[in-house]
Amino acid sequence: MLEREILDDGLTLLFEDVPGVRSVSIGVWLRMGSCHEPEALSGICHFIEHLVFKGTRTRTARDINLLTDRLGGNVDAFTSKEETCFYARVLDDHLPLAVELLADIVRAPRFDAEELERERKVILEEIRMVLDSPEERIYDLFCEEFWPGHPLGRPIQGTAATVAAMSRRTVQNWFRRAYVPGNMLVAAAGNLRPGARELIRGAFAALPAGRRPAAGRRPRWQPGVRVEHRREMEQLHLLAGLPALPSGHPDRFALHLLNTILGGSISSRLFRRIREERGLAYSVSSQVHSHRDAGLLTIYAGTSTGSAREVLQLALGELRDLAAHAPAPEELDVARDHLKGNLLLALESTSSRMSRAAREEIVLGRSVGNEEIVAELDRVDPEAVRTLAGRIVAGARPALAAVGRATRLKLREEDLAA
Repeated sequence: MLEREILDDGLTLLFEDVPGVRSVSIGVWLRMGSCHEPEALSGICHFIEHLVFKGTRTRTARDINLLTDRLGGNVDAFTSKEETCFYARVLDDHLPLAVELLADIVRAPRFDAEELERERKVILEEIRMVLDSPEERIYDLFCEEFWPGHPLGRPIQGTAATVAAMSRRTVQNWFRRAYVPGNMLVAAAGNLRPGARELIRGAFAALPAGRRPAAGRRPRWQPGVRVEHRREMEQLHLLAGLPALPSGHPDRFALHLLNTILGGSISSRLFRRIREERGLAYSVSSQVHSHRDAGLLTIYAGTSTGSAREVLQLALGELRDLAAHAPAPEELDVARDHLKGNLLLALESTSSRMSRAAREEIVLGRSVGNEEIVAELDRVDPEAVRTLAGRIVAGARPALAAVGRATRLKLREEDLAA
């Protein structure tokens, strides 16, 4: 059972004891990510995520690396559009050391000038790596082009220009403003021995006061086609999408079932029609991307230039078919069982439990039990899936990004409506 506490300074604590395991997963979550950054500071949340591991007032970067190795398990961090997270999955014996380390890096980073310059180079290389990775580049390109002028449209890691311009003082000022108790939560799941809760409370007590970031404006959708030609690539990578539902929307269960039927599993329509029946792509899928004020339903495929138009028309045709005709009850049941299986299997992972508890708190402000999720999935009928698909298809014109060998590619907006 999940226990929730809010300390006097606003820090949220979440605890879930999981009997019968030897691991504990703990995460320090910041309710800020790249969508909270002004354009001139694009990438600063990601930069800080890197920098806190480069030394604190009491530990050098090498000290942190040695302690991480000593802990075993997994110690890492990530930045998303709306959160930053520092986490550890360790043996229960090592929880005190893991808590001490995570508390140290988020409370007292040194931001050493030399380390900052070294890590700046690392992040610039990471930006170049993303540019060279079509599967990652295409999503950034899609968001930049079709959510123009909005922070959700910017890459999480920032740009070479914004990262190169960030000073030590700028980083320090952002850290002091962002890493405050009302803007953070700590979640732990696993074998929480006696004293674990007190240990975590003490480690994160008396953080400096501050305020949560203000809610931003909703992004404006801009449909169209954007092609980035890469002569050296053999494949063409396609990403088509439409606005969908924001996170926490009451119809999110129908959306996840719709996505599973469309392209979220190996029995999905896209996989069967495009890969299995026609052999037009090795990789084809659909995905849901949900944020506080917006969401996307996207379709991805890696194919040849000559097959691109056919793949695109088949994929969008399947979505439009779901908008016109409700799926068969048997097809919906397969998707429902798939999602339920994933949900229950995730219970065996303390890191999945910890992440789920934190995300539910951030998005919904409460914990959602498995029984409630299963009941909501069971409540969705074929007509609800068709109705939601119809709303998505009728709500806006689709957009398309393509990366790869596109010399002879002549896709137009009309192709998205065909």
